Amino acid sequence: MAAKPNFKSDASEAIHSSASALFKVGAIDKATMRDFDESCLAVTPVITPATLTPAKARPSSGRPGPKSRAAPP
Repeated sequence: MAAKPNFKSDASEAIHSSASALFKVGAIDKATMRDFDESCLAVTPVITPATLTPAKARPSSGRPGPKSRAAPP
């Protein structure tokens, strides 16, 4: 199953949907459809393992963690 494309806005989604319908019936050619893809679809950044930081290297949220309770005497 293909992933749902990310659009720049709701208007871009509507325009792209109309252009896709026109492409399916042969009213516009492939080059024109590529132009619509380029102008309507948002570019998703590529995430690689090197760009991610481990959780321990991230700064603290500022909230203290749970405190351990000592056993009653």
